[in-house]
Amino acid sequence: MSLRDQIAARRAVARASPARKNPGFAQTSRLDDKTIPGQVSKARRSGKLDLASLELSRIPADVYTDLLGIPEDELSNPPSKPDSPEDMPRMPGMPAIDTLALDDINDEDARARAFGTPPPKKPWSEPEELTSFKAGINRIREVDTELGLFGGLRILDLNHNELTSLPDSIADLLQLEWIDLSFNAFTAIPPALLLLPKLEVINLANNAVSIIDLSSPIKPSEEGLSYGTGFLISAFERRDRAPKTVLPVLRTLNLAHNKLSNESLTGFTGKGELKLRVVTLSHNKLSGVLDIEASGLGPSRLPELASLVLDGNSDLHDIEGDLAEGCALKMEDCGYTRTGGGIGSTPPRSPMKKPANGAAAAYEPTPGGPSDIPNPSATVTFITHPAASFDSEPLALEMDVYVPASSSGTKHPVVIWWHGGGLLQGNKENLPPHLRRLPNRALGPKGEHVIVVSPNYRLAPQAPILDILADVDAAITFTRTALDTALAAKGVTARVDADRIVLSGGSAGGYLALMAGLPVPASVPDADVGGYRGPSQGFAPLALAPFYPITDLEHVFWATETDPVPWWPTGSVPDAAAQPHLNTRDPPVGFAVSGGPRSILYPYMLQHALFPSLLFRNQRSCGHGLEGYRPSATSMSVTTRARILAQRGVARPPIFLAYGTVDDKIQPLEESIALLRATQGSFELDVVPGADHAYDEDPAEQCERFAAWLEGVI
Repeated sequence: MSLRDQIAARRAVARASPARKNPGFAQTSRLDDKTIPGQVSKARRSGKLDLASLELSRIPADVYTDLLGIPEDELSNPPSKPDSPEDMPRMPGMPAIDTLALDDINDEDARARAFGTPPPKKPWSEPEELTSFKAGINRIREVDTELGLFGGLRILDLNHNELTSLPDSIADLLQLEWIDLSFNAFTAIPPALLLLPKLEVINLANNAVSIIDLSSPIKPSEEGLSYGTGFLISAFERRDRAPKTVLPVLRTLNLAHNKLSNESLTGFTGKGELKLRVVTLSHNKLSGVLDIEASGLGPSRLPELASLVLDGNSDLHDIEGDLAEGCALKMEDCGYTRTGGGIGSTPPRSPMKKPANGAAAAYEPTPGGPSDIPNPSATVTFITHPAASFDSEPLALEMDVYVPASSSGTKHPVVIWWHGGGLLQGNKENLPPHLRRLPNRALGPKGEHVIVVSPNYRLAPQAPILDILADVDAAITFTRTALDTALAAKGVTARVDADRIVLSGGSAGGYLALMAGLPVPASVPDADVGGYRGPSQGFAPLALAPFYPITDLEHVFWATETDPVPWWPTGSVPDAAAQPHLNTRDPPVGFAVSGGPRSILYPYMLQHALFPSLLFRNQRSCGHGLEGYRPSATSMSVTTRARILAQRGVARPPIFLAYGTVDDKIQPLEESIALLRATQGSFELDVVPGADHAYDEDPAEQCERFAAWLEGVI
C-alpha cells in the first residue's frame, strides 16, 4: 500500500470514530490500556497513583523502586527473579542455548534477562510527593511495610481486596485523612490507624469486624515522626509530635455489614471524648435493647455525634439512654420499627421522625412563624455576555430583587445572596423563603428594612472559575451603581445604600460570598490568590453571611468517590444522563431549572470525585511568560485566603456562618471555621442540631439568629 493510500485509510478511520462524531465531548471512562508502568509514570508527575481494577495479587515493586528509590533487592518482599537460561527446563533433544549467539543483542535489559544478571541501574530522580494511592478492586492479600514510607499520603483506597491486616508502618502516615478498607476480611479496626492525627474517615464496611478494640494502638516510628521536618528536629520534638489520643480527629466511621454484637461495642468506651460525627453500624448482629452509654455511644464519649445509623439490625428492638444533643437516629428494618413487631410487617417510611428512647429527633423548624414565599419585586439584567459561538445567542444574566412593601425613596441596606449547586447547577429562584420575607421585617431599633438581591451566574464546567467570579463582581458593581436606575425604570421606588452591602449565599453561593468579601492585601502576589482579588480595591462589604458554605477545594471530601450517593433517590447517576452537560465546548449557561436535567450534576460530581476539577477545565493560565500562573484548587480556596489574613494580621468584615450538624453534602467545616476565627474580625457561628444541607429552604424556617445578627451589623 502506498503512503498516499495509508493516509487515506487513516483519515477514513478517523472520520468513523466516535470522537469525530462528538467533537469536544468530555470522556469520563477509564483508558483500556491502563498499565502499571504507565500509572507509576503518571504518579511521578501528579502525586496520585491509581492501580485499581488491575487484578493485582500484590502491590507492584515498581511503586517502591520508582517512587521511593528503594533497590529491588532491599524490599521487604522482593519480587521473584526470572529463571536464568541455565535453570530453564529443556525438552529432550533440545540443544543447549549458545550464549555466544547473543552477542549481537544491543538492548541491555534484554541481555541482562538472557544472562540472568541484574539490569543496569538507571539514575533515580525525585518524583512528586505521593498524596493519593488507589488500589481497590484487586486481589491483594498483604500490604508491604514500604507503604508506610509515603509520609505525604492523604488518601488510601484499598477496597475490594483480600486484606486481613495492615502493617505497623501505616502508623507513620501522619498526613492520612481518608482510608477505604471496605470489602476485605478485617476482623477489627487496624491498630495502626488508631493514632493517626489527621485521619477523618475510616470505611470498614463489608468486612468481618466482630470486635472494637481501641486499647492497643500502634505508635508511629521515629522515622515517621521525622518525615517532612528536616534534619534539625530533636528526639524530644519528635515525641511532642506523636499523637497521644486514639482517633483524635476521626469524623466518620463506617462499620456497616460486619459481625458486631452489643458486647462488641463496649470497645468504644474509654476516657476522654471522641470527635466522631457519623457512626454507621447498619446490618450487624445488634439485638435486644442497645445500652447507649455502656456501648460508648453516649454524649460523654461522643458529644459531637450527629448521626447514628443502625438500619438492618433485625433483632434490635430499641435503644436505652441518651445520644448527643441533636443526633439523628436511623433504625429502618429494625425490630422496633416494624408495625406490631411482626417479622413480616412493613417498616415506617420516616423512622428519623420517630426516635427511640432518649434520642434527639431529626431537625424540624420552630413552628408558628410566617410561611409565605413572596415573589420578587422586580427582575433586571445586570450583564449581557456576547455569544460564545457562532450558533449561540448572547447570554443575559438576571437578578431577582426583593424590596420592602412600603418604601418612598429611602435608602436601604442590601443583602446579595448567591445560589448553591456546586457552581454546576441552580438559579436565582432558589432564594430561601426566610430571605424572601426579610425585606418586610423591621430590623434594629430604627425598624430598618433591607433589599435582597438574588443574581444568576454562569455555570461550570462550561464557564471556568474566574468567569464565575467575574459575574459575582458584576452583580456587586451593578447593585452599587446601577440598580437604583433599573428599579426606577420598573416603577420601584426603593433605593440602595451602596455603603451597606452584606454578601451571602448558600453552599457554593456561600463560597462566592466569602471569596468576594474576604480582603486580599495588596502585597500578596496574584498567583497566590488565583488572580482573583475581589470586585474592586475600593469595595468593602459591610459583612458576610455564608450558609453551609463550600470553603476548601482541596479537602479530601472532594477527592473521595461516593458511589452510590447515599442521599440521591436512585443512588447513582448514569453517565449517559450527565455527559450531555459536561461538554466544555458548549456555550455557557446562566440558569439551570431546579429539578431539571442538569440537576443531576452535583451528585454525579460527588459520585466520581470531579470537584473541583470541573471548575478548571476551561480555565486558561493568567499572566505572561515567567510571571504566568494557573489558578488552582489551593489558590482558589477560602481557607487559603483565611490563612493569608491570619498570617498578615489583616482585618476582615464581620462573619455569620450557619450549618447543620448532619450536613454530609459538603466538606466538614470545623477546620475552615478555626481558620476564619483566627483572623481579625467578629465571627458568629450558628450550628443547627439535626439540620441537613439547605435546611433553610423549609418555608417554616425563620433563621432568627441570622436576623438578630443582621440587626446588629446594619
